Amino acid sequence: MIPKYEQIKQDLLSEIKNHAFTPGDKFYSEADIKRRYSVSSITAVKALNELTSAGYLYRIQGKGTFVSKSKVSQNVKFSDIELHSLDTEKVQVISIEEANDPQILKELGLSANATYYKIIRVRSFDKIPFLVHITHLPKKLVKEPIAKDLSTYASVYERVRKDFDIDLFSLASVETNEIVFPDDPELLHLLQLSFREPAVKQIKHSYLPDGSIAEYIVSYKHWKYFKTKIEVEAE
Repeated sequence: MIPKYEQIKQDLLSEIKNHAFTPGDKFYSEADIKRRYSVSSITAVKALNELTSAGYLYRIQGKGTFVSKSKVSQNVKFSDIELHSLDTEKVQVISIEEANDPQILKELGLSANATYYKIIRVRSFDKIPFLVHITHLPKKLVKEPIAKDLSTYASVYERVRKDFDIDLFSLASVETNEIVFPDDPELLHLLQLSFREPAVKQIKHSYLPDGSIAEYIVSYKHWKYFKTKIEVEAE
């Protein structure tokens, strides 16, 4: 099931895009959202934070939350620019293990006594690692027993498509990106990062048609190989 804050966010976003507010207008407060949707402060704040992080809202200390004056009504396309030839790219599957970390179970919308599969992969080109994927899949999307040849999971999407005829590429998803300074020794080793070098942390949830979560992926991209393009369509 799609998290409540995500449902609220999409509802509010629809209002913004349908011009229920003029850029610069004061937006709903935390209290307004709590009353309107009968939710907790945590849920209301998370929905507002998501819209603020995405650039649809901005806050002024002591005055409230306002609709951004950016071109929120236009279609905006974000895309990664690869700084190497895809022909030279290779994927190494580091490990696949069954796990039950409480925080990950929560992200996957699974019960506390459930388990999932954690798949760690490293992408590289010319023997230079640039991206680490930590994929978490509910067991219903992993064919058991796990193949002895881990390389068959180099493309998780292809594996799921073959085993369950589900195209993860076509699913609804939510992704966020932020700059972090990793301190996990294994991650630093996999990306060949020094302790004080940054990485781009990418978090993605994909949703099946019934609203359940198909995947929760945490990826780390080496700062040297991160570049994005933003395209805004004219009105």
